[in-house]
Amino acid sequence: MTPIIEKFRNKFFESFEGAALILSEANRFYLTGLESSDGAVLVTKNESYLILDFRYYEIAKATVSDFEVILAQRSLLTEAKEICIRERIKALTIEDDYVTLAMSRRISEVFDGFAINNFESLLSEMRAVKTEEEIRKIKKSQELTDSAFEHILYFIRPGITECDVATELDFYMRKNGAQSSAFKTISVSGKKSSLPHGEPGNMPLTVNSFLTMDFGARLDGYCSDMTRTVVLGRADEEMRKIYAIVLDAQQAALAKIHAGILGYQVDAAARDIISKNGYGDNFGHSTGHGLGIEVHERPSFSPSFKEPIPENSVMSIEPGIYIENKYGVRIEDIAVVGKTGAQNLTKSDKNLIEL
Repeated sequence: MTPIIEKFRNKFFESFEGAALILSEANRFYLTGLESSDGAVLVTKNESYLILDFRYYEIAKATVSDFEVILAQRSLLTEAKEICIRERIKALTIEDDYVTLAMSRRISEVFDGFAINNFESLLSEMRAVKTEEEIRKIKKSQELTDSAFEHILYFIRPGITECDVATELDFYMRKNGAQSSAFKTISVSGKKSSLPHGEPGNMPLTVNSFLTMDFGARLDGYCSDMTRTVVLGRADEEMRKIYAIVLDAQQAALAKIHAGILGYQVDAAARDIISKNGYGDNFGHSTGHGLGIEVHERPSFSPSFKEPIPENSVMSIEPGIYIENKYGVRIEDIAVVGKTGAQNLTKSDKNLIEL
């Protein structure tokens, strides 16, 4: 049995009886190693089942171990119910942080007469602590993302658009092995750089102003994430000042990280520097988030996250300053949380680059 499914089973049956039903795409991949747009995992005390339609059945039989692979002849839920009936199971526990109200109603209809429970955030908490193999995959994904940044610096020039930059980043990552971009690539320049999640447009890049690029690769099922802010042309004195503040804030947050620190304390390390320099109202998002199978996972470096950050979490560190209708700066790395510090997986230059 793989360590992940064994760990899940042990944790689950410490608190619950019956069976666990996992429907979310990310959690199914986490447990089985198979990517599929639809499917269900059912875990009982005696067996683990992967229920799929015809599209994924053949590849699942060839690649998925430690699960009995079931070809769904009817709906996924009906197949899961039949298994429960065979195993004399009358209690079902579902993902509370994934299942929609409509899906919950459907589950209640199909599993009429069953006790329906939620297993809260068990899987998201498990996913927060990465295995050595998961860290290796994220590191490989980040290496590709760093390579894409090095490439794009030679691509950026007057006359090209924000969309040109975003498209080139996506193309480079795919051409060099990525399954896809980890998320929708951000490339915004000039006044639009004040938009933390602005959409790339077809206007030419703004000269002598900031260009913010937020992008990442998805490789072997795992995501990377980085942001760099550069200047096409020359930065003025105020731009240099703001960039230096953001960089100081990011480095302070990185230096604060170690296993067991509370998430809000890392956020405060960055936020305090930005606030003391007079830009507290211009930093409105959290300092960082976990990532792995998904680009946003538990835990978080946010003012409201009062829980300890576990060892071997992979976290983003991304403070920023955004001045409305003028410009913005964000710098983002990802790092592995160690017992006494952080291992930064992002190798791209963070000094202000003028092109």
